[in-house]
Amino acid sequence: MTYDGAHRLGVRAVLVVAALTAAALLAPASAGALSEQADAGTWGAHGRVLAMVRLGNTMFIGGRFDRIQSPDGKTRVAADNLAAIDLTTGQPVPGFTGGVGLTTGKPQVDSLAVSTDGSRLLVGGKFNLVDGQPKSFFAALSPQTGAIDQTFNGATFSGAVHAILVGPSRIYVGGAFKKINAKSHPYLAALMPDGTLDTQWVSHPDNLVRALTPSSDWSTIFVGGLFENVDGAGRISVARVSAANGALDPWTIPAGTIDPPQTAWDFVVDGPVLFVGFGHGPNYMAAFRLDNGDSGDQLWRLKTQGNVEGLAMAPDHSRLFFSGHFGTGALNQRVCSGPFLRGLASVDPATGTIICDWIPQITPFGNNYVGVWTIDIEDGALWAGGKITTVGGVTHLGFARFTLSAI
Repeated sequence: MTYDGAHRLGVRAVLVVAALTAAALLAPASAGALSEQADAGTWGAHGRVLAMVRLGNTMFIGGRFDRIQSPDGKTRVAADNLAAIDLTTGQPVPGFTGGVGLTTGKPQVDSLAVSTDGSRLLVGGKFNLVDGQPKSFFAALSPQTGAIDQTFNGATFSGAVHAILVGPSRIYVGGAFKKINAKSHPYLAALMPDGTLDTQWVSHPDNLVRALTPSSDWSTIFVGGLFENVDGAGRISVARVSAANGALDPWTIPAGTIDPPQTAWDFVVDGPVLFVGFGHGPNYMAAFRLDNGDSGDQLWRLKTQGNVEGLAMAPDHSRLFFSGHFGTGALNQRVCSGPFLRGLASVDPATGTIICDWIPQITPFGNNYVGVWTIDIEDGALWAGGKITTVGGVTHLGFARFTLSAI
């Protein structure tokens, strides 16, 4: 285990006991064999994939790309930063032509979600055109065609939407916006299922929001971003709020554990543990207790040379997959007495120790703006999206799939 400088010998004994408790609850089953080579046959995206969401047998991908193309590069289909991929075949879904644009600058999709009834694809990001029509930062589309859903009374946002979480009775939205419907409502909000703003749900982070995920019972929501305070109380990059009204929850990571400024990019909740990917400087992933009352004590921390921006738990809980910019920028990070990290790997969730049998080699590398931004586990496979050109020396543009049938 590794800890940051805020930890002292007097608390390490408590953390060791907590880690052993977590290890007993999260003891990994046999990890099995997992190929470092991505599956053949999946179409790629020419650019960057920044968000993914599944609906039925379709994986929607969003980001900053101008086309999707077959593995051999011979067949290309125009796609304006949004596409739909068949989970079984890895090929584009016929008839889906939705996309987003920006009149000045580079548009991108940062977040995707699906409504509870599956009738709407929710899209957030930096754009002011959707399907060729004026629509800024947030929109609801038809999952079949990508056309704007005209029955959705969407609130109007003043800036980019980076995170969308669909709950049982509300749609939670976080980002860089400072106004909704032309009135002050910065960074975090809740919408009703029809898209109208829930004015009774209030939470006030003091900076942008990047990640939203629910507690296991949906009573609270974990909020991640660049903030240092929420509702005037200290919460550096991670906070917990009520799903019902946005009120700040008393659970908190102890002061001194996270040094500002810091950004929390992604979460996984698994039993008594919250896993978080961080990146702003320093960069790392860490595990925090959810079973110690209001104190989210750190269980372990793994430092990385670059942001950790994606997390996903294996179905058998034997691995916590993580992705990001680590090992893809100016600094290398050698692990397991041999390979370099290249934006994608996995750890034992009980200890944070890297599992050495699966360290895919992703290209390009050498600058800080490439890597694997997002990962998701669906339909027996790990799906990875980012600025990718090859995996293990084989061409995979922007998007790759790894079969998980062995674990």
